[in-house]
Amino acid sequence: MNCPHTRKFAFIKQQASSANKIVVLLACLLLSTAPSFARILATDTISNKDVILTTDTIGGVEVEIRRADNGVYPLVVFSHGMGACPTSVDGIQSRLARAGYTVVAPKHADCISGSTTPEVSWRKPQKWTDKTHSNRRDDIHRVLDALPSSDYAQYIKSFDEVGCMGHSMGGYTCMGLAGAWNSWKRDEIISIALLSPWHKPYVVQDRISNMIKVRTLYQGGSKDRPISPDLIEPNGAFDQTLPAKYLQIFKRAKHSSWTDRALAKRFHDQMSYYIVSFFDVALKQGSEEKLEVKNTQTKELMFDH
Repeated sequence: MNCPHTRKFAFIKQQASSANKIVVLLACLLLSTAPSFARILATDTISNKDVILTTDTIGGVEVEIRRADNGVYPLVVFSHGMGACPTSVDGIQSRLARAGYTVVAPKHADCISGSTTPEVSWRKPQKWTDKTHSNRRDDIHRVLDALPSSDYAQYIKSFDEVGCMGHSMGGYTCMGLAGAWNSWKRDEIISIALLSPWHKPYVVQDRISNMIKVRTLYQGGSKDRPISPDLIEPNGAFDQTLPAKYLQIFKRAKHSSWTDRALAKRFHDQMSYYIVSFFDVALKQGSEEKLEVKNTQTKELMFDH
């Protein structure tokens, strides 16, 4: 039989015995005729748990909350990109929730307005200050302050050790909360996963070294210009970051590859492998060895424990 689809399915087919060839053939037909079903088989490799998605208001901020079940899990705050909304990165958030995390994602003002115009020009990162998009800081401060007395506190393991994950401008937000802007600092945020982050204001102003007592994960793409090249250049963001720090650059990934766009989803399994492994180390005392593995879609892999 010939069914050239995903690597995962190829493995399943290789293990099939002569007694279940009919089942494999049926799966091939389903994969070739039903794209949505094929995506489920190919991408849902972390867990088969359903994700509970709740929209609520916490501390006056509208949020989306993703969790796998009614268990108690570490907290990760997610900050979306400029002009986007939490739902645009549902796939990666849901994978993290299935892996045993409570993910809380505020809807920043630019989600509601749809604006992609920054308060200070992208071309003038040296002019950005701690006042630039400080509404994002305020959103997450309010949420973190209100969560312990909310109905969702019962699902959160600790409010003293929290992760922050952000895409694009959300990465800028997480870096500020980790101390890159002194006035944004939240001591409970001990790990930040930065997905193609807008980092240039911190790099050109030499502020990344202010992120102390924080584990940092950077992810970028080989076609993510101009952000990703600056992550790995000499004295760039990765070099300026204190250990422990990790970085992956994915082959052919663009700035939108962390979102739920159709052509982006092919990256999400391996991106999520590193994101989950990173937070497992930071918030669950997991093994660092998984972060030393170079997967098939990884072009650059760097780490300093």
